[in-house]
Amino acid sequence: MSIRLEFEIEFKSDYHIGAGYGLGLQVDSALLRDADGVPVIRGTVLAGLLRESLTNLLTLQVFASNHHVVDTIFGSPARQKRWRISSARPAGMMTPLGPSDVWSAGETAAQITTRVRVNPRTRRAEKNKLFTREEGDGSLRFRFVAECQSDDANAQSEAEWLVAAARILRNIGAGKRRGYGECEIHLVDRAQETAILDRLAKRLRDEQVAEPALPAGAINISPLQLPPNPNHHTYRLRVLMRLDEPLLIARRAEAGNQYETLDIIPGSVLRGALAWRAAKRLGRQLQGSVYQDFVDLFYRDTVRFSMLTPVEVFQKSNGYPTIIAPRDLLTCELHPGFTKPSEDDGCGVWSRFESVSETCPVCVTNHGAAKLETLGGFISLVRNMPRSKHKPSTMVEMHIRIDPDSGRVRTGDLYGYVALEPGQYFVGEVTCTDQTVWDLLQSMANLQLNGAVNELHLGKATQRGYGKVSAVFQPINEPLFSLQPLTKRLTSTEHVTMLLLSDAIIVDPWGRFWRGFDAAWLKRELQLPNGAEVSIDCNQNSEALAFSAVRTVDSFNATLGLPRARDIAIVAGSSVRLSFKGIPLNALLQRLEEVEAQGIGLRRNEGFGRVAFNHPVYRQLQGITSPMLDLAPLQMASAEQSPPFVRVLAFTREWEEKLEAEATSFACFNDGRFETIARLLHVSQHTSVDAIKQDLQQSGNAENILGKSLSGRDKPNFFTADGKSGMDVIDKLLDALVDKLKSHKLDHNPQAWRIGLQMLAARIAAPVRQKAEERR
Repeated sequence: MSIRLEFEIEFKSDYHIGAGYGLGLQVDSALLRDADGVPVIRGTVLAGLLRESLTNLLTLQVFASNHHVVDTIFGSPARQKRWRISSARPAGMMTPLGPSDVWSAGETAAQITTRVRVNPRTRRAEKNKLFTREEGDGSLRFRFVAECQSDDANAQSEAEWLVAAARILRNIGAGKRRGYGECEIHLVDRAQETAILDRLAKRLRDEQVAEPALPAGAINISPLQLPPNPNHHTYRLRVLMRLDEPLLIARRAEAGNQYETLDIIPGSVLRGALAWRAAKRLGRQLQGSVYQDFVDLFYRDTVRFSMLTPVEVFQKSNGYPTIIAPRDLLTCELHPGFTKPSEDDGCGVWSRFESVSETCPVCVTNHGAAKLETLGGFISLVRNMPRSKHKPSTMVEMHIRIDPDSGRVRTGDLYGYVALEPGQYFVGEVTCTDQTVWDLLQSMANLQLNGAVNELHLGKATQRGYGKVSAVFQPINEPLFSLQPLTKRLTSTEHVTMLLLSDAIIVDPWGRFWRGFDAAWLKRELQLPNGAEVSIDCNQNSEALAFSAVRTVDSFNATLGLPRARDIAIVAGSSVRLSFKGIPLNALLQRLEEVEAQGIGLRRNEGFGRVAFNHPVYRQLQGITSPMLDLAPLQMASAEQSPPFVRVLAFTREWEEKLEAEATSFACFNDGRFETIARLLHVSQHTSVDAIKQDLQQSGNAENILGKSLSGRDKPNFFTADGKSGMDVIDKLLDALVDKLKSHKLDHNPQAWRIGLQMLAARIAAPVRQKAEERR
């Protein structure tokens, strides 16, 4: 069981939480946004503010005995934090938006303001101290979640302090001491908030507090009966993930002041997340036979977690899986990619295993042929789709450390995260010895099947607004990429291509890591019989046809709070061409089929060591089935699902663009009498355009005010004579306003009507006021 508190931030003024960069030459400090352009308050910011708020609360003498609560909730170098603080997004928009509905930086839900620094001695603006920044709209309401995996008495007490800290927090972001970021934070469930704060008040008065009820009972875990050969996996599931928060899987330990993510999700990360989820759920029950079952699941190779690769989205609700491009593939540097029938529109792709030159045979310029370069990235295995344009999108976020004494940034404490953007999809596999093994894992980790969405937390900074993903586990009968039987792919013992589908950790008998292909370890890992030999082919220049690279594999033991030993892996996409001697073809086929099924090297249950021989990528994709993935269970949100206040913001931006496009027609409003029309629109309370037009038609008629016409007055009505062209423009814009409101489903929203009329009134009055300024 766990405690989950959902908070809502209601701003009373505009706010600014910087992204660490600007917007071109116009904006020095941009507003922090997610990849879909929606403003976000990262969990690191919220955790820091709540920690500061709780620290200030506990400085009161009456709370002096509760200082330990700060470290328990938010952690310390000597203590792991118990609570996770998610990132905050606008209410009703917790799911990332699709690519067609992204918000525009500097426009949607924001405005650009200019400020100066004033010299306190001269009371004049200092030179070179003019700056602009993007400020978030104060009408936004954000929501975030604080969650603890326990629900014992201590966790209930911590929840009380956390809610109290949130309630006394009054400002967020830059300039909070100068009127910006004023806010109130409440629980969405106000009744729950009242009950929690009442319970805290009773504790402080030393009154009796009812403790939470204990869990109903222990989780029923059936003992696992392993078959004679647990390494032979017969049950397979597909894992489809959507990133809901930025995901940081550090390539290595901190380099300088920045952490950089991998482009894939290693199987070890998914394995660790599920193991952590199971351990937290079982708690003290994790002992005896249950502990042995836990060890069998995660350490005895009964479950294997493959590497997760990006998905190429097709028509919003479908997608195709990808693989890392083999390192021997070359393409033109000017027009990279495959030729038709793919949609790359490139010059083509060639393999170094064939005799190829250093220049593109297709693309020839006046200065000679273009050079060939390594293809790199990810490729899909679908003929009629873009095949080589895939690379996960990343984002850079800068972070600072605040000095608790001064409340300002500490000098030198600036660091950055290069993380995968939210809103992207990844896919992989989980294989189990049999279904009973999966049923046990599902029970321990409380996973849902058959299209149900599971919330997981992966990677670094998962307690501070990073790493939240939505995952769907679906049983499948065939592998994600179903290859032809090896007997159809391999017809000779010579010129056999071996491709690493995932990173592989290979060591020699003394535990040293191999950093490339070598006949010695190949023979051992392929388990060739005595008398059989394997060699690496060479090209016509006697250069070995082996193409590889390595990376360090850093990981962390969250239980011990210490890093694991560093491994060195040959990266996925590394390839080599081999020839075998002293072994019949049938015997070789049998050995290589076993290698494709079991893998090579260490840590195979974490997705390392997957290989393929004579992969179809070298044979124009003959003999491979790449199924279309159904993304519907994890489909991203659309603008139509946005709450009303979000649609109002979108309408405001589009209506501003419409008025700007009609700016040339506003020249007719330079007569001062149109200012009365602007005032009429500004204060209009009508929500019907017909009623507003009726008021406009009666403008300028004395009878409407005096009840009768003036004798001797024969001067024509300005609004039906010289000003008629202006009234026609207003009539047309009112119709455009109605259409714009209907397109956003806001035609019955009083706030949107008022905003639209006031914006139109301001545009009408602008020429008159500009003319008056010129006269002065």
